Amino acid sequence: MTRNTNPQSPIWCGIHYLLYLRRPGEQDDCARFSLFQTEYSPAGSGHAAFLYLDAASLTSPPQNAVYTDNPDLAQWLYDYMYRGRDNSLAECGEPVLTARFGRSGDMRRSLSYSIDTAHHHIAATWDGLEPPFVHHGHGANSTLYTYCFFVVAPHASLTVDGEELSGAVYDRQDWVPLVGRPLSSCLIADEFWAEM
Repeated sequence: MTRNTNPQSPIWCGIHYLLYLRRPGEQDDCARFSLFQTEYSPAGSGHAAFLYLDAASLTSPPQNAVYTDNPDLAQWLYDYMYRGRDNSLAECGEPVLTARFGRSGDMRRSLSYSIDTAHHHIAATWDGLEPPFVHHGHGANSTLYTYCFFVVAPHASLTVDGEELSGAVYDRQDWVPLVGRPLSSCLIADEFWAEM
């Protein structure tokens, strides 16, 4: 077997779950959820979930925050991915809330993640999962190269304390240059990031 190496420096690997929801006829997202199930990073392993909710989305929405079982990981991901970006998830760096995470389901069909804090129960579900494909290339950050097992989820939902958000997935155009189609809900498994 030939051993191939390259000058890229791996900095993160794990699974990234994404879910953006929008109400029909509106131009802004009512929810953005970005969950990193991390196996390796400079800050170790664990979970960090960035949650942005429009205040009108729920009767008593939790505050926009990052939920984690490893605060150092949450801080590193926030600094690397969202700080200073033109994205509502940039508003979710504080507070950092301790949470327990649970996963259920099957990546071939439907998968769910739950997040429990002292005050809230959050559940995200991705349904009707399409057959996976391999994706690799430069991300939005041109110095970052990614390689992953990519699964599109055409149906998804987000529930907070038993109340389901009214928004739905939609054709988000900024994914077209990366994966060739619009989408707002996906699972990016066995992903690694490498800096050039």
